Amino acid sequence: MPAKSVWGALALFFTLTIGICVFAQAPNQKGPEGKPPGSLPGTFTYIPKADIAKVQAAIQNGLPNDSPVRMVDAGGQYNLGIYTLNYSEASKPRPAGAPVNGWYHQDIAEVYYFVSGAGTWRVGGELENPAEDPPDSRSVREVRGPGVIGTMKGYTDQKFSAGDILIVPPGIPHTPGVITEPTRIVRVVIDPHKVMPLFPATGQASAASQKPAAAKPAPSLPGTFTFIPKADIDRVLKEEETPGPSIDRPVRTVDLPNMNWRLGVYVLHSPEMPKTPGVPATSGWYHNNIAEIYYFLQGAGTFMAGGSLDNPASDAPDSYSTRMVRGPSVSGVFRGATNLKFDAGDWLIMPTGVPHTPSQITAVPRDILRIAIDPDKVLPLK
Repeated sequence: MPAKSVWGALALFFTLTIGICVFAQAPNQKGPEGKPPGSLPGTFTYIPKADIAKVQAAIQNGLPNDSPVRMVDAGGQYNLGIYTLNYSEASKPRPAGAPVNGWYHQDIAEVYYFVSGAGTWRVGGELENPAEDPPDSRSVREVRGPGVIGTMKGYTDQKFSAGDILIVPPGIPHTPGVITEPTRIVRVVIDPHKVMPLFPATGQASAASQKPAAAKPAPSLPGTFTFIPKADIDRVLKEEETPGPSIDRPVRTVDLPNMNWRLGVYVLHSPEMPKTPGVPATSGWYHNNIAEIYYFLQGAGTFMAGGSLDNPASDAPDSYSTRMVRGPSVSGVFRGATNLKFDAGDWLIMPTGVPHTPSQITAVPRDILRIAIDPDKVLPLK
């Protein structure tokens, strides 16, 4: 099927089968002189596990692999996306001596979350005989934006299993390796130049075809990948059972070369039910610099999001939350927020300036993975 018709069929599939939970943010209202506004322009996007499962099932029935679940405008600053890959069976052995073809992205960064399965991912090294990815290909227009393809040399055969994370900045060669059992992956896309089309489509054109091709692309760009095993995530979750300054702690925070951004992986852990019945949170915050993508690992509960903040006030710059967790932020009392219900496997995209906070706990342990996108590098490295 031609790429254009595949994309159209996928958009129609979503229109008919998925209830899209995208909530408009209240317009930016200027407060009294010297006071921060109650919110900044933007929307939050809730993605239930069922929506991802529908795309994975469609892939198994013939939809091209690595297909979008959502690609959204993060408050007008950049695009954030959730894609999924579904390998329904183990891969066939590669013939001895056969070349390993791969690619790197010129614009986007990726975070791979291995939901289930096991195998290897070939990542790093260089591309031999690098060439620009054809701009009219499906990969450029719909999957990864402008990139460079070639034969991979000096790469790492990174083993993965369920619960692991792989961060791939722009310019780092990579490709799927050997899939040893049925595997499902969620791919988080960070698109600073908006080269990827929004999904479901809104009429915004992709900038992918507008980028001039390099005379001779480099075999790679500076930087490296970061692999985070599930054991590291579990260790920090366990550490959060010891009282400390925050239940929102970093697992890893790294720089994204070639973007000059920073990206952090944090976790929140609540091992026990509250002693008194919970009620929806009445106050929360928004961030001035970072955007976030939440993945609900275990448990269930609610999450307050959207609306505006009454009596907004900037967080203390020397507080632990400002220095270590979320950067400069504004706190206040919710007005017009949505109390979202979530279950394990759901995702939530939270742009800069949108009020939010975790709220009620209805099943434990309630474990949340938080991916912090930090264009201004306000978060410390770890």
